[in-house]
Amino acid sequence: MSFWKMLNSFLILLAISLLVTGCFSSKRRTTGEEPFFQKEEGLAEHGKKKAIDRIYQIDPGDKAFEVSDKFYTDPPRKIAILPFDNLIGGNYILNSVPIPRFSNKKKDRWNWTYANRLRRFFFGHFAAREFQDIELMYVDKMLQELGILTPNDLYEIPAQELGRILGADALIYGKVTDFKNSYYTLFAQIKIGLHIKCVSTEDGSILFEGEHKRYDNDIRVATNPLDFAIASFQNYMSLRDVYAARASEEVVRELVIRIPLVKSFIEEEEQRIKDRIKTKLTYLPTSDTEVFNEDKDGNTASPLIQDKTQTDSPNPPLLKGDI
Repeated sequence: MSFWKMLNSFLILLAISLLVTGCFSSKRRTTGEEPFFQKEEGLAEHGKKKAIDRIYQIDPGDKAFEVSDKFYTDPPRKIAILPFDNLIGGNYILNSVPIPRFSNKKKDRWNWTYANRLRRFFFGHFAAREFQDIELMYVDKMLQELGILTPNDLYEIPAQELGRILGADALIYGKVTDFKNSYYTLFAQIKIGLHIKCVSTEDGSILFEGEHKRYDNDIRVATNPLDFAIASFQNYMSLRDVYAARASEEVVRELVIRIPLVKSFIEEEEQRIKDRIKTKLTYLPTSDTEVFNEDKDGNTASPLIQDKTQTDSPNPPLLKGDI
């Protein structure tokens, strides 16, 4: 088959794909009465790779995670995620060869960029957990004001002292152990590794510690020169930033999901919400009361809504950990 015939076939398939995609409607396919707040299926397993996934993706995914007894008996409630230390540096590493940046300033920026991308991914997953997290911007501004500007500065200050300043029960330290790219025409790989350690600000003990590596591999098969050229280009494109972001997200997700669930925090949060509702809502409509009232313009609204609109200083929205 000639190149032009292959190109024409590809364009026809692309046109059909776009046509079929355009036929789908965004019209609601549900009733709108489906209940919120159900038990989420696979909450502790969703996103965690199994053996078959690693074999299929040729991803050994080196991992280790240890949790101390202290975490189970006295878990930390408020945790600060500190800037991650980048052990690889700011150079672009291709086939284990560091490619220097144009200047040390640019190199420093990329050193921070690689580490902080993983840190933000980690924070995104961690913020959904039952712990009280401290915003990254607050942590960073505090460290800058304290003159803690490098990893060496960070390691010199005791965890107890830093925890007192940040108001945290525990600190999470992170180290980027891998951020590499490999390209050998028919084989391409993005390798990203992260090590985390959670330290108690009460006594400096390690509450949990873990490390994980993600291998994002692409292997192509070519039987003729044209296939070889196409496969090589596809592998080259698989080294783009979007694939690195996907690998980074998988690394942190695997680590966060291994942090044990603290059910007591969830139960306490539920009780605080119930207590706040009892104290904040002055009127709760019941079956024996008139739920809707009519105003002078003939509009109707529930007493709860009317009470809210007539309040001079409305209550602020509920925030995580602010109940």
